Amino acid sequence: MPRKPYNKRDVNGVAAPNYNNGVSNPMMSTPEFKVRLFLFVACLWPLWVLALFGASAPGHNQQIASTSSTDNDTSKNAVSSPAAAMSNARFNLRSVLDRVDVMGYGPTHPRVAVVIVGEDKEDLIASIKSVYANTDINRIFVVCAVLDGHQEDLEFVRELRNVDNGSVPHWHGIRADVHLPGTNQAAQEDDPHSKKIHVMFNPTRLGVAASRLDSVEFVQILEKKHISAGFKSVDEDLILLLMQGGAQLKSHSWLAETTSALIVPPPILGIKDESLAMKVANAVSFHTEGFGKRTSFDEKFSPIITEATADEINLSNGHSFPTPALNGAAVALRLDTFANLPAQDPSLMDPWTANLDLSLNLWLCADGIDIVEEVEVSPPMAENPTTTLNPDQAARFAAVWMDEMLQQKFFQAYSSTWTRLDWETKVTKVKQSATTPSDLSRRCRSFEWYAKEVNPNLSKILEMGGWEHDHEKEIAEKQNVSKEGEKETQTLKPPPLLERKEEEKKDPPPINAIPDLAGHDKKKPSKPLRPENLNIVSQAKPINIEFEDASDGHEAHPHLGATDENGHVGYIHDETALRKNPPTLKIDEEQMAKFCKSRDDNYKMMHNRIVVDMEYDKKMEKSGVKRDKIFCLVYTIDSGHPKIPNILETWGPKCDGFMVGSNKTDPSLGTVNILHEGPEEYNNIWQKVRSMWSYIYDNYYEKYDWFHIGGDDLFLLIENLRLYLESEEIKTAANGGIYLPDGTETTQTPLLLGRRFAYMGDLNDIFDSGGSGYTMNKAALKLLVTECFVNYFPHAHTFSEDTMVARVLRKMGVLPYDTKDDDGGERYMPFMPGHHWSYHLPKDPMNSKDWYAKYSINIKEGAEHCSPKSVAFHYVKGENMKRLFALAYGLCPKEYLD
Repeated sequence: MPRKPYNKRDVNGVAAPNYNNGVSNPMMSTPEFKVRLFLFVACLWPLWVLALFGASAPGHNQQIASTSSTDNDTSKNAVSSPAAAMSNARFNLRSVLDRVDVMGYGPTHPRVAVVIVGEDKEDLIASIKSVYANTDINRIFVVCAVLDGHQEDLEFVRELRNVDNGSVPHWHGIRADVHLPGTNQAAQEDDPHSKKIHVMFNPTRLGVAASRLDSVEFVQILEKKHISAGFKSVDEDLILLLMQGGAQLKSHSWLAETTSALIVPPPILGIKDESLAMKVANAVSFHTEGFGKRTSFDEKFSPIITEATADEINLSNGHSFPTPALNGAAVALRLDTFANLPAQDPSLMDPWTANLDLSLNLWLCADGIDIVEEVEVSPPMAENPTTTLNPDQAARFAAVWMDEMLQQKFFQAYSSTWTRLDWETKVTKVKQSATTPSDLSRRCRSFEWYAKEVNPNLSKILEMGGWEHDHEKEIAEKQNVSKEGEKETQTLKPPPLLERKEEEKKDPPPINAIPDLAGHDKKKPSKPLRPENLNIVSQAKPINIEFEDASDGHEAHPHLGATDENGHVGYIHDETALRKNPPTLKIDEEQMAKFCKSRDDNYKMMHNRIVVDMEYDKKMEKSGVKRDKIFCLVYTIDSGHPKIPNILETWGPKCDGFMVGSNKTDPSLGTVNILHEGPEEYNNIWQKVRSMWSYIYDNYYEKYDWFHIGGDDLFLLIENLRLYLESEEIKTAANGGIYLPDGTETTQTPLLLGRRFAYMGDLNDIFDSGGSGYTMNKAALKLLVTECFVNYFPHAHTFSEDTMVARVLRKMGVLPYDTKDDDGGERYMPFMPGHHWSYHLPKDPMNSKDWYAKYSINIKEGAEHCSPKSVAFHYVKGENMKRLFALAYGLCPKEYLD
């Protein structure tokens, strides 16, 4: 059975009990407890002294390594001054106990052996520098850099020696450091550096798998040498980090996250053996795919990106989840785990096949792989040289990991051009090779188990029938042909066209369309949805829009609510205050002249292209027809509060409901301190947005029809937004895509509206840009709060809230709706109007450095990029907010427009 992913909260995946609830524990007042406490303190105080003056010394735990394959292994211990030791003595109780292990960092905080394989010198140097910049240098056992396909290069060795000597920023425990050029290293007694980088050159290219195996062999030899010399305890199980040349670590916390995933330290007190560390995860991969995604492969063994299921994510609250295969950028596992894998094949040359083989080893013969969500790696710039297995490689993987029946099925799924004889010849040749492990399908888990339990993308293989099935199918086909031939001899001519059934004459219905039932009295829109949008709408299931309480008593995030200006919890903001009492728009004559006389690109777009449809708005207000109510939500922090008055004086009062989510409540500005998990910082906007949307749902859901969110530099044209939301198109889309609603509906199709971007150009990963904001109907908001927030990434910390919202809704079948107008003009703009007026696409958008071109989907250039009835612009800062408002609503005096 697959192992449950690790949970940072505790070993068993259950949150620790909270004893800090204002009620004393009776056990703490007993004489027996006091005696135990006294003995505990009496035993620990010598460890504190030892830790402060010994364990924190920078010379502690230095290792033997080499800068090149020809250097001698040397090591020198140094003793730091008492003052330096005291300055570094910043440890909590747990880390103090861990740091006083007799040798090295012991079983609880093992050192790491890094193996980096690449064919480009600059890529290897970049990877090594990222290791030094993000790792406690005392916990680096050795860094093996393999330059594959190159002769020995002394200049390359010298550059790495400079890195080894501290020329790049690095860490000593919790202290950052860098040794400037010309610094006398030997004089820095508190910063001695042993040589940790070992370079290996392969004049003839050996490939990724062989290079890794050679490096691990060197690490094992070095490990034995350290043990025999007394520099390493046998209880310290080294962590092995395998990196692809060019991959770069991005966070200093990677080793702490990896250690907690692979090894659980022994308890401080208890009846268990405290000298041993528990082994938890088998291997962890660092994500490059994006939150909630992992690497997998299809029936042809080609790599694909898939999304983890809610059940998989929930097992560890989103901290980790299983991945069927390794992405290749970086993977960490215990050294012994790698050494004991049974099917390491040195003949696999490229990164994908080497990682695929390692993945199957870890899943079928060990305990699988987890992706650690909070450890991200920048992937190599160059793509893997091979992404599809050639016939020999395919035969090799089938022969090693599949039984005979599954080999037959795989052959059918993999190729339609080979003959059965070709396939059996290749498989036989592989089995006869000296490097091919034998009987792994019997010694390890079955590949069929892997396809069912770990990688469901392989279901096509399991559906195949094998040779016997093919033979039976062939006989049946011949019999059918014979029967059809007999029928043809009995029928001299086909039946006349007029005798066909009436149903056969009709055009086939569109894909995913709801059938037009006879006698149906529902009204259709004057113009049907575009096929793309009909398909998008058809993916989502209708939601009952009746309010359901999801707060669970408002006792946990993201439903803790808000505080008033005095910090009292339970504050409910009056979202109608701004509409009822809007402030006066303040633009003096000098500002107005400045706003209206300039003929820049912003003026050209707003004056010559954009139109606010005031007539429609007036007509609908007079008609007495119930209008759709729009709630506008802006997010900021207290330092951004000076920006809010510009919104309050311009477009804010046009919203039916308005609120500013912040970290400080100020009723005069409409700002509300929304309580959320984690710190108030840019890298934690996801948690802030989760709490804001939950607050909106808990308090305002039943009063509004649409909900729009954006930052404090957002500019909205509410009349155009309302016109779009009340259009036949959107009403039809929210009603399933075929018919207009009649007002009696109790269900609604979730809609996510905004400016669509394809993440890194991937059309399977489309999201709505948070710059111009995105708009949701009631069904989408309810689904987001009651289902998505509960089941997906509840504790993730990231800045990309817009991609996260799209991602979790996509898991429920809700895709971003294409909001272009009928002429292809965008309605939601991620930049100022002038940017879109003058912007031109590069010749090759996908290979340019222009992220906007790569992310955009079928956009137009110049004025036609923006729909005349545009609804939103982004990056509108300072007085530009008032300027766009003046231009949009015709406030400029005529003399300035001539």
